Parts: sequence; structure tokens; C-alpha cells
Amino acid sequence: MKIRKKILASILVAASLLSKVEAATNNSGLPPAFIMMDLCSNGLGDADGSFDAPRMQPDVFDIGLDIGADGTIDRWLSQEPAVWFGGGNSDQIQYSAWRRIYFFQLDEHTGKPMRLRIVDRSSEYYIAVNAIRVNGADGRVVPNPIRNGFFEATDALEGWIVRESSFSDPKKLIVSDPNGKYVTYSGRFLSTMTDPESGDFSEKAVLESDTFTLTPVTSFIYGNVSGGGSEFVNLPGANGSDNKSGVYIDLGTATQDPNGQYDSGRDIALEGFWGGAAGGGANDFGSIFINTSGLEGRRAQIAGFDDSTLYHVALDAFRANWDWEEKVIRNGGFDEGIPTPQSHPNATQWFDEVGNALTATDHPSGAIPGWKLNRKAGATGNAWFFDGNARKDHMSGRTFVGTGGGDLTATGVEIRSDVFVIQPIPNAQENVFVQFASAQGTDRTRYLPDGSDIAFGRVELIVDFNGNGQFGDPSDFRYLQRNQAMAPNQSNSGRDLWHHPEYRWYIRPEHQGLKAVFRAEDHFGSFKASWGWLCVDDLFVWDGKTAQLAFPNSDFEKGTLENWTAEISAGSGFETWLSGSKKALDAGKVQHSAMNNRSVDIDGDYAADTAARETGGGDSGMGVLTSMAFTLPKVASTPGTTSGPKLSIAFLNGKVEILFTGTLKSAATVAGPYQPVSGATSPYQVTLADSARFFIAQ
Repeated sequence: MKIRKKILASILVAASLLSKVEAATNNSGLPPAFIMMDLCSNGLGDADGSFDAPRMQPDVFDIGLDIGADGTIDRWLSQEPAVWFGGGNSDQIQYSAWRRIYFFQLDEHTGKPMRLRIVDRSSEYYIAVNAIRVNGADGRVVPNPIRNGFFEATDALEGWIVRESSFSDPKKLIVSDPNGKYVTYSGRFLSTMTDPESGDFSEKAVLESDTFTLTPVTSFIYGNVSGGGSEFVNLPGANGSDNKSGVYIDLGTATQDPNGQYDSGRDIALEGFWGGAAGGGANDFGSIFINTSGLEGRRAQIAGFDDSTLYHVALDAFRANWDWEEKVIRNGGFDEGIPTPQSHPNATQWFDEVGNALTATDHPSGAIPGWKLNRKAGATGNAWFFDGNARKDHMSGRTFVGTGGGDLTATGVEIRSDVFVIQPIPNAQENVFVQFASAQGTDRTRYLPDGSDIAFGRVELIVDFNGNGQFGDPSDFRYLQRNQAMAPNQSNSGRDLWHHPEYRWYIRPEHQGLKAVFRAEDHFGSFKASWGWLCVDDLFVWDGKTAQLAFPNSDFEKGTLENWTAEISAGSGFETWLSGSKKALDAGKVQHSAMNNRSVDIDGDYAADTAARETGGGDSGMGVLTSMAFTLPKVASTPGTTSGPKLSIAFLNGKVEILFTGTLKSAATVAGPYQPVSGATSPYQVTLADSARFFIAQ
């Protein structure tokens, strides 16, 4: 009984830390929260490269989110500011036409009940929907609160209510696809074109999900993957696949290492990843968010394997939560010990980035630090640095590791990280951090083949550690944006979108209270760095209690570069770092739009970037943007002293007594959903029973 009490007490205290805190910006200080789904449609937006509005229209042809489950749609997908809908339309449902779309920035709504509403009242468009997941949860190891989000239930419409339809049998809305003709995974999807071969866009329907609760993310793994990352869990033979390559998180226990093999229902597979057509060796990278909530304390490994004659697998930019220093997943970006012109001036193969020449034995250490290369008996493949990729400019850091090496038929290779322990997101009430929004690849370095020149992009926070008022001295500390990767996999442009979740630097105790500057530098140059631009916005600080702008205009919403020093060194048409939304551009308030001609934004109407396409320039802008000096926050509170909702427990005569402020909510599992405890007043007593109960105060 004492052990159960201790476990329950620790969970209750941990849950109390999820209490909502108010923020000064659109940021809450809470962990990320979002809803993702795959869409295939001819009504997402206008042609690729277009700057016009999407075809989607609220309550006519759109997807809505009812926050509070009160019957009112609070957000429409077409109005999500960080989502770009240009391009990606298809009159046919096919595996290459699916796009991954998000409701971003839902962190302030964690713990609230919600419903999704799919609306097609249009006779011109159809919409196909699949893989609806809260916070990217796989629904097998980490629970997905949305019931039947993959439409795999025996009852095809379980978890969904058909509010309107133009046909007598609503079950026609679920298309069965067991052979993977239209989608490579799940075998079912929802479509308002009920016969995918018909080209009939006139069918109409309105559906609503069951009520679900937006659960918090307590930990995650972020990374970059290329090639056949999901083939081993796709439908057999879908897209002509041999289903013999993949990426997964191999899970052990708190005391036992992972067993070195994939176990369905125990390990987390990368599902629904689309890396390009089979046989396409130069596949693009896509960012992946793997939700590991509830698995904290478990031992784990990242594994990528290739037994396929059709696909390669490549990995890059892996990190746990916001661990930019790679203390959890060692060498997650594969850049540890890579030769530079300074360390190895004659290592020209490393500067030339030859795709099939550099294996693990060519590394100065003779291995891949932090990773194991396992080759089966009779293996024909190897692990290569600088593997073939369609967009070599779109990689994080210096290198990545893949199994192709220019020969897709090579097999028998596995790349496996060292064992690490899944770590929780740092407690928001006990830590301070600096957070900002960014887009495009910022932590990238490229050399000329002889190493004589460098192209790079960099975002950093420079701390004046010696207190002399100068920033950049050898004794100063630099926080780097590292292993951020690109936009989430299958977003419409595939890469030129906002990174999510926004980037955080957790500030070390010895740096709290010191002065710092934020700096974005674009030196991508004209070689090996096409599409080499970057974008930043919404710089704010979190002090353990509240969020606030780092300094006035740190979000650029004054429509100026006040409190910023901007340098421009090159670029046709690049005349200012200040950029803006389509609204600001149309009003003549900025010279070029944010996000390289994408009508999207994170916060407000202004940002800063180096892609001045609208003025005839393109991606060639180079320069440096440096903020005014500002003071890094100190932790403003200690546990139990905050002014927000609080929760504490005691044990009295075989009962748990809960003292709380705010609203007490309970759930059967730590992931929720949490519902208000009817009539609960503080103190509230709970009789210990065999089944566990979890509580939060909000």
C-alpha cells in the first residue's frame, strides 16, 4: 500500500504541473499541442506557387474544430495562419496526392473537450480524410484521444456522427482499400467522393467526431527521415513496395534495454510517412514528430533498417524534446567529429559531399559516434554519409546517414542509436526558456569542394557570460538552433513552412539574469545552398510563470525593425529583413511577404526573412539580423508558490485528501481525457481503490 501511495502521490503532483498559465503572446509556455490529419482533395488551394486564397470556405468546404464541444466552430482549417494551402490539389485519390495538414498551436486548450467537423457542402470539390491524430499519437502505444481516427474500426463510422449526407447509406463515406491502391496504410479512409474512380465531386456530407479531450504532450522525439521510413508497416505491396524498410522507436523498460527488434504494439513505428515513389533514390527528407507521452523513464533506441531493394532509409536531426546539445540522443544530427577545413584540411571528400564514398570507417573515429551500424550476414549495403537526396541543401547541420549510397538494391543494413532514456519535457514552473518561430533550414553548413569557402545559415542566442557588454567573445556562451529539421512531413510545400513546435532554448541556471542577443545569419551563398533562406518571428521569454516579449517589437508587430540591427550583404531584390503577411503586403506595409511567397504566418502580420521573391529576387538574400541586448529571465517561482491553479495531496485514515484551487478534474489514465469532478470542493477526499485515478487542477 505504501508503494501505491507513493506512485499515486508522484503522479498527482506531476499532473498538477499541467495547470494552465496565461501568456503575454500567442505562446503559453506549455508543451506543444496540435491535431494532424492526412487530406487528399481538389479543393485545398490554388496552383503551386500561387499567392491567392485557398478554395476552402468555412462551413461550406472545410474542417472545423469545436473547442469546448458546445456546437460552435472556433477554428476552421482554412484559416489556420501557419498552414499553406497552395498546391497539392488532385482530382484523383492516389497515394502521392495525400497531404499532411495541421491544426497548430493548440497548447492553450490542453485539457478541453473538443469535436472535429468535416464539412463538404460543395458540388465542385471532394475531400478525403485519414489518419486523424491528436499530437501525432500512434494510437497503439500512445493513446490517440480521437476515436477511430484511422477509420479502421469494424463499424466503419464508429466515433463519427453523420449530420448531413446526399445519399441514403452514410457508410458509403468509408472507402475500403485493402490493397493500397489509394493510400499506403490503414486500408480505409473517409471520402466524400465515395467512388474514387468516378470523378464525381457532387456528393455532399457533414460529419462530426465524438467528443475527445486534448491531452498534453509530456515528451516527444523529433527528427528527419528520407526514403521508405514506413514501408514495413504499410499495406502489403501497396505502391509496389516490398515492405522491407522502416524507422521505429525500439522500447525497453525502465531497467531493461530494448530487445533489438520491432514488436508490433510495443514499439512505436513511423506510420504514414511518404518519402517519394519507390525506386526514387533521391527522396526528400521530411520532419517527423514521435509522441512518447507516458513513456518517460523507459529505455529506448531509434532504429532505421533497409532490407528493401526499392527504398533506402536516411536519418538526420534527431533530438529528444528541445535537447539541442544532444545530451539525450547522442549525435542525433550525425555531425560529431565530422572533418572540417580546420580539423582536417585535406579531407576533401567530406567537403565535396560525394554521396556513395563515405562510410562509417571513413569517419575519424572509424565509426558513427552514438550510433551502431549492424550489417546482416551477406549484406550488400552499408551506411553512408552524404547519401543521395533530392534536396542536398535541405539537411540539418553538416551530414546525415543513409543506407542507399547510390544503390537502392543494397540490403541488410540497420542504423541504431545508443540506448537513451526518454525524458519528460522540463517542468514549466521550474525552468526558463527563450522561444522563437522559424522556417527553412537554419543549422546547415556547406563547403566548397576544397574547403576554401563556407555557406551556412545560423540562428543563435549569444550570452554575455563575462559581462563586458560584448557579444561573441570566446568566453561567451552560444545557444544554437540545432536539429530543427524542416517543416512537418507532407505539408504542402514539403519544406518551406514554419517549423513546429516552435524552437526553445532552456536557459542554464548560470546564464539566468545575464544579458543576451538573438542573432539570425544567412550566409548560404551561391553554392550548395539553393533555396537558402531563413525566416524568424515571435521571440519571447518564459520565466517559469508567464510569457512575455523578449523586448518591445521582438515579434516585429510594430511593422518595423525597431530594436533590431539589420545587415544586408547580398541578394537581388533583398532590401530589408522585414517581411509580412499577404494582408501587410497588399496594404503596401512591407516590400516582400514572409515565408518565400507563402501566405502564412505564426503571429500577426510581420516577421523577418531573407527571401524577397516578390521583388524579383528569390532566395539569394544574405545578411545578419541581431536583436538589442535583453536580460534573460530568472525562475520567477518555485513549486507551490505560483498564483495559478494548485494541487497537493495528503493521506488521512486510508483516504487521499486533495487540496486544490481552480477546477479539479480526474481521469482513469494519466493521458486523460480529464473531466471535471462534479461538486468537488477543496479539500476533496478519495477512497483508495484497486483502480488508479489521476487528477489535475486547472
